[in-house]
Amino acid sequence: MENETELKKKLKGIKFFNVLYFIGVIVMANKMLDYLHWTFLLIRKWEIPQEPFFSRVDLSHSDVHLSITMYLVFAIAYSIAFAFTLIGLYQLNKSSKLLAQNHIFLREISEDFKKAGTSFLIFTFGTLTIDIAMLFFAKTSNKVVNLFSTETILFLILGYLLFFLSDVFSEGVIIKEENELTI
Repeated sequence: MENETELKKKLKGIKFFNVLYFIGVIVMANKMLDYLHWTFLLIRKWEIPQEPFFSRVDLSHSDVHLSITMYLVFAIAYSIAFAFTLIGLYQLNKSSKLLAQNHIFLREISEDFKKAGTSFLIFTFGTLTIDIAMLFFAKTSNKVVNLFSTETILFLILGYLLFFLSDVFSEGVIIKEENELTI
């Protein structure tokens, strides 16, 4: 009876993660498509699109003008950095499938957590670096919307949390292998 209850709780948790995973993928893919759309408009017309640029640096009411080439470089850099969120989500999904199959202490899960954490940290520090570079190239003291936004802090915490989980699962694998050798 107790085993059945634990199994139901576990399946409920996996289902909840899957819902969050699909919502996250949809939100991130939608944002990525917006970034790519802006970039393709820039390339097609070779002028700055009417929609605001997606940086956290506000250049919309500025006397500073970046060249179209610089906007293109920043747009491509943002798109690449943002793609790492999708890679991280994919790695988390891989590990959740293994956990759902009751494969708890596998090196693959530890590695997937580490890859997901790395992806989220690349996104975090990548976008932060891009925003700082944009401030440098624009030579402006204009309003920075929020260089350390909630998104940045959330992915920073999540990235380091996944490194911690990777270490926990890695240690679990070692203990499991030692126990199997003892038996």
